[in-house]
Amino acid sequence: MNNIQAVKVGCTVNISINGKLHKKNCGNDEEAKELYRLVLVAREDSSDENIKKIRMYLNEKTRIAYLCGLETDLETGEVFLAGFNTPIPNALLEVIKEYYENQYPLDAIINFWKLLMVNPDKRVRENLFKFITAHDFVLTSKGYMVVYKAVYRKNNPKSNEQLFAEFLTNIYLLVKKKWRCSPNKYVIYRDAKTDEFKFTKLVTAEKWNEKELNIEILGNLGDLYEILINTRNKEDQVIYTDMHTRSMSIELGTPVRMERHECDSDPAIDCSCGLHVGATKYVERFADNDSIVLVCFVNPAHVIAVPDYDHSKMRVAEYFPFALAAYSNNKINIIKEAYLEDDYCEYEILDLEKSIKKIKAKELPYKSAKNAKKEERSMSELQKMLETRLVDIY
Repeated sequence: MNNIQAVKVGCTVNISINGKLHKKNCGNDEEAKELYRLVLVAREDSSDENIKKIRMYLNEKTRIAYLCGLETDLETGEVFLAGFNTPIPNALLEVIKEYYENQYPLDAIINFWKLLMVNPDKRVRENLFKFITAHDFVLTSKGYMVVYKAVYRKNNPKSNEQLFAEFLTNIYLLVKKKWRCSPNKYVIYRDAKTDEFKFTKLVTAEKWNEKELNIEILGNLGDLYEILINTRNKEDQVIYTDMHTRSMSIELGTPVRMERHECDSDPAIDCSCGLHVGATKYVERFADNDSIVLVCFVNPAHVIAVPDYDHSKMRVAEYFPFALAAYSNNKINIIKEAYLEDDYCEYEILDLEKSIKKIKAKELPYKSAKNAKKEERSMSELQKMLETRLVDIY
């Protein structure tokens, strides 16, 4: 039989459990009332379960776990997603607490952790969330990170269609994003003498005589851009390449991959083997006038390293370019979103199925990167993570 006594004074609750005194200075009166209500319940029924609820509330980390339906180890204070044994890092717990207290949806945060939990590198699991909260990263509902990559167009000749598409996209961005005007108030025309594409206001073009001016009005800017987005197919797609080696072939809608065991996981090394992606500051540092910015999804499971000395970028083993962006005035604007996260999910499903087969064959799902710490978790724990994620996607 447990013996429990307590007194609440303002936001402070003093509790004696089996003769041991605990003092909790709560953040507000409502929090203190909630703790005292748990004490009153335990006085009526001093079961081990009710005492456990009080002990969980006394510790901030375990209190968050209790409120959010997570599990905790009262001996170590570590908090876990229900059914798993990989501890949630403190930085992520703080965000979970904030979301819970403000009644924000937790789907993106929990899905992000389910993916990060699969990552074999403990250092990445512990540091990645601190990294992304320091910068302007976004998480999708499925838990992917939205990051950026500065690239060059590969040396393939531009067709007339590609030249027109680029002109149209740039003008649309200028009018819509920078000038904040309606694209429907402008028209695109071709100068027959110089064969150049140009644009002007609709009210101006309505007064023109095309034959006299030797021009061809091609149409309304808004309508032409919508047609461009809806009709471009993969055969028309431009190939891009990395800015460092200029040897890679990068396409929208196709994962860019590097074997994990060829990547360097040492966070003390700023620039090393791996695919580099990052925040807007990373793009600001590396992009030039000839660069094109790709917007990419990154699965946290494929993050290799978060460098100690450059917190604007990270090394990954895979990223999925899904959109084109323009960088101006320290701001990135998406100008063409060709693919969605559901498209990346199709690739992730194949990866999950392959990894589960490896585990059943007594192999680790992911090979270790260079300088990585050895995976210490059990095969059964890893299999449960992968199978849970697969169920969630379906």
